[in-house]
Amino acid sequence: DAACSSAASEAGHAALGWEEAGSLRTGALADFTTVALDSVRTAGTLPRLAAETAVFAASAADVRHTVVGGRHVVRDGAHALVPDVPSALAGAVQALRG
Repeated sequence: DAACSSAASEAGHAALGWEEAGSLRTGALADFTTVALDSVRTAGTLPRLAAETAVFAASAADVRHTVVGGRHVVRDGAHALVPDVPSALAGAVQALRG
């Protein structure tokens, strides 16, 4: 409902002292992700269950866009900052193993 939405956005950020965040508007800080609801994991989702489907059924392959601080990090499913995600992940795992 509207009260929960406000608490998770404008009101929540204001409570933290972040007046420049919490809404989708030009010049505001924004972190959000869009998830496809038409994949084999998410197809047929009722609109009222979209959030639950995104959390419990979608996978990384369903992430279409991620914006952090108003800047695209993932666009159309491709990471904008890390061109070869599998190699970067393999390198990070190898570094942890020593």
